[in-house]
Amino acid sequence: MDRVTAPRAEARASAHAAHGFTLVELLVALLVMALLTGLAAMALPQSGQDSMQREAERLAALLDAAREQAAARGEPLAWAPGTAGYTFLQPSPRGWVPLDDAPLTARRWQWLSADAALPAHYQPRGVNATVQAGEVAVRASGGAAGLGAAPSWLVFGTEPVSPPLDVTLQGDGRVITIASDGLAPFTVRSQR
Repeated sequence: MDRVTAPRAEARASAHAAHGFTLVELLVALLVMALLTGLAAMALPQSGQDSMQREAERLAALLDAAREQAAARGEPLAWAPGTAGYTFLQPSPRGWVPLDDAPLTARRWQWLSADAALPAHYQPRGVNATVQAGEVAVRASGGAAGLGAAPSWLVFGTEPVSPPLDVTLQGDGRVITIASDGLAPFTVRSQR
């Protein structure tokens, strides 16, 4: 019987090998392909629209943090957009000065080339309500009035509830609005 079963087992083993891969081998191959695809996607340059959307989502979180920090500190804070990036400002006897408290520090617009970093003292000041940052127009409205702020700035008052605030990013046929009714967290809406 041993002579009969041994050839059958060898025949089954060779037939099994001829049928293909095991489930574990297929899963390992799929995992390797997924990792390589992910690495390739991260290496590709991002489109301007993707970077606008990511910047809007990041900015919504930062604006929420600034509003909360202004109320907690008991002093106003401002968000100031410029052509190269934006920063958060606080009042001082010398006027508005940039914050250096993480995460409310100067940042470059994601859709611009990252050739040069923003200086630590970056303080954009414009006379227009709309700032042109590369191909994207940035417009802010609402918030606390006055306080020596430029027209393009959003100023967060010391109260936990503020007037409605919004920032609009418009470029490449797309409009992204980051808005709050003054009480709810900032939300991001996108439209073509």
